[in-house]
Amino acid sequence: MVNKMSKGEFMFKELSEGPQGVINTLEQARDEVLNAKKLVEEKSLLKSFIIGSGTSFHASVFLQMLLTKFTDLHVAAIPASEFKEWTPLVRKDYFLIGYSQSGESSDIVEAVKIANDKGILSISITNTPGSTLTKISTRAIVTRAGEEKAVAATKTFDVQLAAALMLTYSLTNKDQNKIRKAAQTSEKVLQLGEKIKEIAEKYKESSNAFTLGRGLAYPIALEAALKLKEAAMIHSEGFAVREFLHGPVQLVDENTPVLLFVTSEEGLEESIKALQKIKQYNAPVIYVGPKSYKAKEYCTDFIEIEKIDDELMPIPLVKAAQLFAYHISVLRGLNPDKPTKLSKVVTY
Repeated sequence: MVNKMSKGEFMFKELSEGPQGVINTLEQARDEVLNAKKLVEEKSLLKSFIIGSGTSFHASVFLQMLLTKFTDLHVAAIPASEFKEWTPLVRKDYFLIGYSQSGESSDIVEAVKIANDKGILSISITNTPGSTLTKISTRAIVTRAGEEKAVAATKTFDVQLAAALMLTYSLTNKDQNKIRKAAQTSEKVLQLGEKIKEIAEKYKESSNAFTLGRGLAYPIALEAALKLKEAAMIHSEGFAVREFLHGPVQLVDENTPVLLFVTSEEGLEESIKALQKIKQYNAPVIYVGPKSYKAKEYCTDFIEIEKIDDELMPIPLVKAAQLFAYHISVLRGLNPDKPTKLSKVVTY
């Protein structure tokens, strides 16, 4: 895929590099993941806070869901800036997992320092070797996405999801090679770029949007909303599907696109009542998920993705979200590489 646009060239290039970043992380970070697993098991750690900010917080939510679903660990994902207020009174079986692409974000670095002071062991997941976070954490998992120049994180989020899967699979003795399938499917999503651009063209004038997901698609809905805000300057909010009915549905109308992220037919079935409600108000629904004939009854546009295991689906799902945000941004005449009010690393 070749992009000749000057605006957004880094975001486009980097989101296109995501699948290879997942493969590189899978191949090169296994020993680091194994060391993290050994720390948890040898120290009999049972409870964890998983922290991050922005995109990294959404990765934290994904990891929380994986560990809750597949292990007997008790975990909670919270924003890094809130960790100080959540520090447990009894700490002997707690550990901290901290996500930061740069490894320099002041909120995450401060949180790990607080953990250190209180005797809480820590595992960092960062894309930057030699960063502050790798130096102050008990163990570090370094993802291999390569340098990311665009402010809006894309490929670094992909590898954060991959690291979450690697750690979960390691703790449960599952074959980590399964993660290759997620990278391969994500690569196929890139081939849908023109179709996604056509859908983006329909909604480029939208002022508001909502993104919905259930289960492991929920953190992808959160990330999709953030990408639309960062790159396309569209007011967007992400919700668990059923939670959308508890108030936010009041805001939808025929001018409000709703993106629905689905990992499986079961996830779609659990979303039907919400879709029925949304349909009453003529809001267009963009379906992102495996091919489903039932979805055609409720949705307006379709980004269909090859079905793979539920826990792997978020990696190709978010690739579709990234492409959608990128194309809307460029179509609106913006530069998604450099949002005017944002910086790559928050250090203040």
